[in-house]
Amino acid sequence: MIIIFMLSTLVLIEIFHKKEDFELAKKDINNAMAISKIVHLLQLERGLNTELIANPDSGKKEKLHSSKQQLNKLLQNTTLTNCQHTLAKIIEERKSLDTKNLTINELHDFYSLKIATLLDIASTLSNSMNDAQNRTYINAYAHLVIMKEMLGQTRTILNKSFIKKEIQEDDYAKLDVIFKTYRVSQSRFENNLSAFSDLFYSYTKSLDDEKNREVFGIIEFVLNNKKSQRLEAFSHEWFEKITYTIESLNAIESALFINVNKALEKKQKSNFNEMILVFIFLIISSLALIYEAITIVKEILASTDSLESNLYESTSLLEQYKSVVDESEIVSKTNPEGIITYVNDKFCTINGYTQNELLGKSHNIIHHTDMPKEVFRDLWHTVKILKQPWLGDVKNKKKDGSAYWAKTFIKPILDANKEVIEFIAIRTDITKIVEQKSLFEMAAKTDTLTNYGNRYKLSEDIKEKENLSIAIFNIDNFRELNDFYGHHFGDSVIKSIADKIYNFISNDDKLFFYRLQGDEFALLATQQKQDIFTHICKEILLSMKESLIIQNEKIVLSCSCGIAFDDKEHLLSNANMALKLAKQTNNDFIIYNDDISLNNTYANNIRWTKKLAIALQNDNIITHYQPIVSNRTLKYEKYEALVRMIDEDGATIAPFYFLDISKKTKKYFDITKLVIAQSFEMFKTNEIEFSINLSVMDIAEPQILDYIVMMLQRYSIGSRVVFEIVESEYIENFNIVTSFIDEVKKYGCKIAIDDFGTGYSNFEYLIKLKADYLKIDGSLIKNINTDYNAFLVVSTIVEFSKKLNMQTIAEFVENEEVFKIVQQLGIDYSQGYYFSTPKDKL
Repeated sequence: MIIIFMLSTLVLIEIFHKKEDFELAKKDINNAMAISKIVHLLQLERGLNTELIANPDSGKKEKLHSSKQQLNKLLQNTTLTNCQHTLAKIIEERKSLDTKNLTINELHDFYSLKIATLLDIASTLSNSMNDAQNRTYINAYAHLVIMKEMLGQTRTILNKSFIKKEIQEDDYAKLDVIFKTYRVSQSRFENNLSAFSDLFYSYTKSLDDEKNREVFGIIEFVLNNKKSQRLEAFSHEWFEKITYTIESLNAIESALFINVNKALEKKQKSNFNEMILVFIFLIISSLALIYEAITIVKEILASTDSLESNLYESTSLLEQYKSVVDESEIVSKTNPEGIITYVNDKFCTINGYTQNELLGKSHNIIHHTDMPKEVFRDLWHTVKILKQPWLGDVKNKKKDGSAYWAKTFIKPILDANKEVIEFIAIRTDITKIVEQKSLFEMAAKTDTLTNYGNRYKLSEDIKEKENLSIAIFNIDNFRELNDFYGHHFGDSVIKSIADKIYNFISNDDKLFFYRLQGDEFALLATQQKQDIFTHICKEILLSMKESLIIQNEKIVLSCSCGIAFDDKEHLLSNANMALKLAKQTNNDFIIYNDDISLNNTYANNIRWTKKLAIALQNDNIITHYQPIVSNRTLKYEKYEALVRMIDEDGATIAPFYFLDISKKTKKYFDITKLVIAQSFEMFKTNEIEFSINLSVMDIAEPQILDYIVMMLQRYSIGSRVVFEIVESEYIENFNIVTSFIDEVKKYGCKIAIDDFGTGYSNFEYLIKLKADYLKIDGSLIKNINTDYNAFLVVSTIVEFSKKLNMQTIAEFVENEEVFKIVQQLGIDYSQGYYFSTPKDKL
């Protein structure tokens, strides 16, 4: 509306300017009309006076008297803006004029001077006009007045000459200049008049009049024939003839003024209408604004009750939300400097302080000394400098000195200028979760049979420690002892050997002991000289040869040992290689060197490379299927596809012997494709769910994903396919794995995590991968009936799996006793030799 009023004001100013211009033009036109009438009568009076002087008996006295009366009356009643003194002077001089004592030339000059003065005024009238049309009209009038004056002067000169029957030389000169001036003014007049077709037509028609042509013919004749004897012939009615011509121009002048007045009145009327329209528009706009304002006020007034009601409801809801948060979470607020300004009851309860003891203090009062300072530096940088929320786990200290863990979320509250006005912290007590996690991590790093560190613990220590030496011990011929006496006896032997080695090195804080798997143990040393470490290993080997009493049975054992130094990245694999060579050569121990690696590894690789190539060529890479049994119905509801190689002698070889070689010889993905193809073909016509093992290496390979998608599209059995991700392989890039999962789930496939519970097991997998099944590693299941730690770990895994809505599968279920415990723990499925070995047919 402000813009509308501003624009309307500008339009009104322009309209008023036009109105003023039109009024000024009206005055100028009125002046021009008045001057025109005065000039016309002055010209007539001049002509009549000169004729009477030249010919007193011409009979023009009455006409002269009438003309003088008209002129006197006109001069008395005419008002010229800014030129009134000129009229007054003309009136005064005319009164004092003595025509009897003046010559024709003196009389002619007197009137011509007065007329010239008025013509000068008329010629300047158009200068003040802004309207182009009006300016053209007035310019045309100015030229027309000059034309009339030139004809008037011609009338006087020739009238005198015709009466005296001679033309003096100076009259010829005057007449020539006068007629040339007439022609110039005529040309300019016609140029201006051409814009007005009606007037121009009337003008050209008057020029074609016979009388007018006669007048101009006489003038032309006189100018071209100075010595002519025919002057007396023209005296007859000359005055009336040329007066007729002047009257014709006077009629054109009158028509010109009528036109200009009509045009001006039309423009003034249009200008008035424009002004009325703008005022109407402003009135309508003002009424609209008033109506809108009244409407808005009514709406505001009408909505006040609603706003108050909504405010009450919102406040009530906010109070309820606050109540919910206060009752369920630990809440506190601080000012920008970190001083506590509010704590809820749960905050006071868990920390053991009263509100008065906490308000006005900083959070340092509950900070635990175990928390690194870097955590709090990061916290304050995030919430105060970046002004972003911070989330993390914080260990806090209660008033009695005990500790608890809290999942802490801190949000900076900002004002309209994005400045922090306070911080709100919401905490959740996660002490039990942290303790369970700690127990599980401890269990994950501890061998369930011996309670010493396991392979996972060894891998972590190798990463963390420096200047390392390692020895791997393996009991010779333990499989025979295990088969002869049974697994329980074998487990007792392993415990005894483990205790014996540990007791031997327990006093040295540079030595660390682990049970890796089965009958295999490891000794890790930090900052130990090679010869001293080798001597320790020899002493351990000698002690192993001493007899043991196990379950009233006296047995004598021996061990083989592989030792490796320096190379941290390959430390474990080098020691394994040395151990294998020690067993093959019947040495007590061998220290790894490069010759061992080259000679034995290459030979082994070449042999298995040949076997693998022959098997692939002869289609001897086949898939076996082991059933997965429902612990509720005991039905074979699912199958796992397991790859096997048929050797040249017909023996079935497990993948342990050829999968690593297949990776080195770029045959690994060919084997994966074979397993997928054979499995899809086997299950295409039945409604049984089946699973296929995939390594992270498979998942990261684009050609395998493309092949899987192609097979899923071709067979349309995605809802019965489960892809088992081998959990023991460390997943570095979760984005690749989750992207693979998202893609295959589009086809209805399910995901299982294989071998969970050993190796790199952690519950982070369960959250990130969102699997459908969790397969619990057989090393935990097979000892679950005798090892309480294994029982504890498995029960924890089952509990977390249920919370994440994942079904569980127990591997290595080899006897009825283990199966019953598995059922009691609520595990959904079982897989193992208790039900069936893997077979090439269902």
